Amino acid sequence: MSERPNMSDRDQPDLGRIGEVLRGAELITDAQAHKAQVYGAEHNMRFGEAAVELGFIDEATLQRALATQFNMRLSEGDGRDEPIAFTNPHSQAAEDYRSIRAALALRWFRHPQGARTLAVVSAQRGDGRSLVAANLAISFAQVGFRTLLVDADMRNPTQHQLFKLDDRRGLATFLTGRLDGRAYQEVSEIPALSVMPVGGIPPNPQELLLRKMLGRLVEEASAQFEMVIFDTPAASIGSDYQIIAAEAVGALVVTRREQTRTREAKQLVEACKGFGVRVVGSTMTNA
Repeated sequence: MSERPNMSDRDQPDLGRIGEVLRGAELITDAQAHKAQVYGAEHNMRFGEAAVELGFIDEATLQRALATQFNMRLSEGDGRDEPIAFTNPHSQAAEDYRSIRAALALRWFRHPQGARTLAVVSAQRGDGRSLVAANLAISFAQVGFRTLLVDADMRNPTQHQLFKLDDRRGLATFLTGRLDGRAYQEVSEIPALSVMPVGGIPPNPQELLLRKMLGRLVEEASAQFEMVIFDTPAASIGSDYQIIAAEAVGALVVTRREQTRTREAKQLVEACKGFGVRVVGSTMTNA
């Protein structure tokens, strides 16, 4: 990296948090930071987008910096479609999920201004959102937190497959008000974990989510469990995730290396904030 020019604190530009992260990690020079700031202002672009456009950093570097900005550690998976926090708890990927668990516990689930509910959201299908939700739920349950994982993706459900559960009843049957008994199932191998599958794909998922029963679910689950994690549909599919995240109050954004575009991630974060959801953090999965 070229030598950084001498700049006094007074002369250094106000880059915003993402600019300070990039400069503090010496991923860009002070001169590049200034150019990116000017270019962004001239072209109505965010600092990170301007830095990518000018060739100072690539998309992957910006995504890692965004994760750091949100104070969340990247999860480094091994590419297998399985809940690695359970199948390989001594792996680096499982350790990364434990780091995210600690951050979420302190900054959301057990924070005075937090809540017991969290929606896991992503821009596109294939971003790894469902696996992140599953691994986080497992990680919390492994240390004794009473945890409920809700598969709220009533368009492309996966949690019943990951945990090998009966999918004949679950969220959809609860929301219709026709459920006799519990909508969730306990995971025998992980005593503190319960999973609520979709319970059959309904013809009208958004209409079900708009019913008052979703609010009742959040209220009842928050009373019974210490952590309630919602797996949501991708934002590209529709506005289902907005309804779920609004009820959960908080959201964790999942991106995928070499797949999720920075603009998509930013739009997702801004959309969440726009309807009153606090974006607690973000994490990136492997391509």
